[in-house]
Amino acid sequence: MKGDQKLVFLSILLLAASFFGGFYLSTRFVSTPTPTNAVVFVPKNSPKPELKFFIMSFCPYGNQIEDAIRPVFDLLSKDANFVPHYIFDKIDNLESFCKSRAGDVKLCDQYVQSKYFLSMSDCQKAINASYSKCLDEKSYIKSASGILYSSLHGRQEGNQNVREICAWNQVGDDKKTWWDFIGLINKNCTATNADTCWEQQGKQAGLDTNKITECFNKDAFSIIDKEIEITTQYKVKGSPTLLVNDVDFPAESAYSQDGTGSMLIGKKLATQDKYRTPNVIKEAVCASFDKAPSSCKTVLNDLSGVVPSAGGCVN
Repeated sequence: MKGDQKLVFLSILLLAASFFGGFYLSTRFVSTPTPTNAVVFVPKNSPKPELKFFIMSFCPYGNQIEDAIRPVFDLLSKDANFVPHYIFDKIDNLESFCKSRAGDVKLCDQYVQSKYFLSMSDCQKAINASYSKCLDEKSYIKSASGILYSSLHGRQEGNQNVREICAWNQVGDDKKTWWDFIGLINKNCTATNADTCWEQQGKQAGLDTNKITECFNKDAFSIIDKEIEITTQYKVKGSPTLLVNDVDFPAESAYSQDGTGSMLIGKKLATQDKYRTPNVIKEAVCASFDKAPSSCKTVLNDLSGVVPSAGGCVN
């Protein structure tokens, strides 16, 4: 199948299989480094490093990275900055947007030949159903001027993205309260009940939920536009994406398709299966200090019961 046809089919799967339920794409890269030629993490040093992490509020891989970053935050919050950003799409033309996502029924014969569908009828039904679902404006956040904004797992995820930014801005320097809120959301809410679930979690975390609602009603679209500006600046499409002092972590070249990738952070070697663990993320942040604090000597444990993943949610 030609490259452009594969992209079309990927769009079909995005909508037909899980347009609003979530699309999880396993990360796959070409390079195959070994411990003797591991990719070297080259940090940009500063007095107070900043870890930017780009997520979607109900991407499971994004939630996993939040769980991994939390102990790093707890250890280094006085010495480094940890800043969340959220991934949105701005839809200029809904029909064009949906056609690009739903695929082309004219290619169904090729999809059937490639065994992606059992029959022409199955293919046509899947594409047509995805297109119709995509056209439903209720699935998007809509501004007063008619501009539509999307988040991969549906409107409630988009709403929650905004609320989490409002909460971030509300807490000021007390970011622990925000992290407590995120932990409760990840544990108790979903992309299908967030609009009714979030408030209880916010109150339990100690947030002023009335102020979050006020922020949402007043500033949602300016917040979304700002996040789109930032994700565009850094060419971010997938959740999670991490930048330490604006350096990609890990670099794509640190992954190998067979899972044997490795990365040298200072004098310490991390294997591909550990890239998204608290201690390896800590090492990347600590390598980015002009002078690392003594807390960087602390070894953080892996998360209990969690298998680190190289997957992501791709918008």
